[in-house]
Amino acid sequence: MNRFTLSALLGAAVTSLTISAAEAQDLTEAQLNVIGSASFMPLYSEREYPFWTQTLGAASEGKITAEVRPFNEAGLTGTELLRLIQQGVADAATPILGYLAADDAMSEAVDLAGIAPDVATARAVSDAWEPVLDAHFRDKNDARVLGILAYPSQVLLCKDGFDSLADLEGRKVRTGNRSLAELMESFGASSVTMPIGDVVPSLERGVVDCAITGSLTAYNQGWYEVVDYVSDLGLGWSQLATIVSLRSWEAMPEANRSFIETQYAAFAEEVWDEVDEQTEVGFDCLTGRAECPLGEAAGMTLVAASDADRALLQEKLGETVVSAWAERCGEGCAEAWNGAMAEIVGVRAE
Repeated sequence: MNRFTLSALLGAAVTSLTISAAEAQDLTEAQLNVIGSASFMPLYSEREYPFWTQTLGAASEGKITAEVRPFNEAGLTGTELLRLIQQGVADAATPILGYLAADDAMSEAVDLAGIAPDVATARAVSDAWEPVLDAHFRDKNDARVLGILAYPSQVLLCKDGFDSLADLEGRKVRTGNRSLAELMESFGASSVTMPIGDVVPSLERGVVDCAITGSLTAYNQGWYEVVDYVSDLGLGWSQLATIVSLRSWEAMPEANRSFIETQYAAFAEEVWDEVDEQTEVGFDCLTGRAECPLGEAAGMTLVAASDADRALLQEKLGETVVSAWAERCGEGCAEAWNGAMAEIVGVRAE
């Protein structure tokens, strides 16, 4: 990512909830095998890796430890993590939920394109969908959800100027999941799917005109060298879920389970507290609107979303995004959405 440490720049510190000696005696020694999120994101290096390898061990007086390896360094794409948990290959994993959508459309509901234009809404829909997803995974995949996390806001970056979402008509846009593709196509754009490592050369060669990624990722990946405009309208948060094998979970004593849940809740709270800050740091560094704590700021133009854009996005959510998801998700999905998400997002699934 970057030679600078984001958590240090933001004043963050890995927190451990200590337990009493008596409580430690109730714990059983255990070592967990964990497949982590992508190593090139600060979430892994600054939060997830220290949590599994340091926080748990320190707080449990060495009784509960873990080995963790990011999925990309294990030769995986991230799409297969739920299956690996179900097969018992690992005790826990943290996949991007959108990556699981091809196998399980219930997974992508929390990050449908445009449903959460700000971090408060992203947190609300994540909290609302977590019990639904937990029950679903328990029933279908012999797994449980320990918690849902998020990356910084996913935003649109383009080579040529634009004033509104309507200006995307006719442009080729790199998207990272099916829901974003459907949203872009509803604006008259063409969607192109490609790995993030291929985006910069594709923008240079004109294979795509625009691309969507996190504001902080765009800076760290050097996208500002090939694009000049970035929208501040949040199109997604690439939520991740830490999923635990029920076989592993139920084999542990209650004291261990309670301890891990408590420690994870504190860890997740820290992650969410930083998401909005990291998004704003990304914008600062891409545009130079404020000092960039990660290095030299770029000079991109920030395109502020208008009320008309927000209204258009809300219209597309109802017409295209949520309805398309409900159709491909199948039986029970619309009912689950309407019970958990409709009031927050302002769109019912029919």
